[in-house]
Amino acid sequence: MKTKYVIFLISLYALCACASTTQIASYTLPDPEVHEQTTLEMRTSAGVVLRLVTAFDGATTHTTLSASPDYAPAWLAANGGTVTIQTTGERSAIVTGDCLQTATVIPTLSAGGIVGPQPGYTAVTDGTTQSNDGGTLWQGYSGTAEIRAGQMTALDAQGAGRILLPDNTTRTDAYTWSYRRIAWPDPVPRISKPCALTMLETFTLPEAVTTRRMYGGALLAEHADTPTVVAAAYAPILRAEGWRIERISQAPALIVWRVTRGDLGYQVVLSTTATGTTDITVYEREP
Repeated sequence: MKTKYVIFLISLYALCACASTTQIASYTLPDPEVHEQTTLEMRTSAGVVLRLVTAFDGATTHTTLSASPDYAPAWLAANGGTVTIQTTGERSAIVTGDCLQTATVIPTLSAGGIVGPQPGYTAVTDGTTQSNDGGTLWQGYSGTAEIRAGQMTALDAQGAGRILLPDNTTRTDAYTWSYRRIAWPDPVPRISKPCALTMLETFTLPEAVTTRRMYGGALLAEHADTPTVVAAAYAPILRAEGWRIERISQAPALIVWRVTRGDLGYQVVLSTTATGTTDITVYEREP
């Protein structure tokens, strides 16, 4: 009788063990801790479309974002597709050469924000986890993550779905992405000299513009009229100031000019909004 009872307990234990579910983890790509650097790189079949590198020394954070033209919002395109942002405490500024360029709005740049949550990882070996479950921002991805002392140090994945860009727009494609987190014992270079005001900050805009502001190296504003109406009134103003206008695009919803005067050059973009008004973007370009 005793033997039968022991066999029953063993069988019950085996059934419970079989019924137990494997623990599944969800990860978010972390920002660097003190004396660390993180790198996120994303690719499509066309090549690298986005690269984000962030280093933190405990006092200063340097973040460099590079993106291909199709993945660069206007403020990033205004900086040639690459921008480095220095953040100290609550203050952030764009690094331009050896000086800091202030901007009224600098978007939050983080690997976790671009890629989103990474759920469905189950341990397969010590320190290595895999997922084939996809996620809320990604559909059908598969990935492998390296976990050390409970901290993610690397992740490689591929899938088809959406990413969130730093201007709150999304792109949908088939991607591969890699994330690395490494020790970075060197201090982050800290720049304290502000850049001199550029002519762009006082560049002439059409009358009746609203919300004029600098954003990541570009001058932005809004106008209640359509791009065609704005362009008709704006062109004579620029010509009267001696600017030469070269039309790059003259579509009703997207008017693009290259304006030059001497050794100065700017790109002027008049684009229609969902409500039929006009967004104005002006940024430096070679004359």
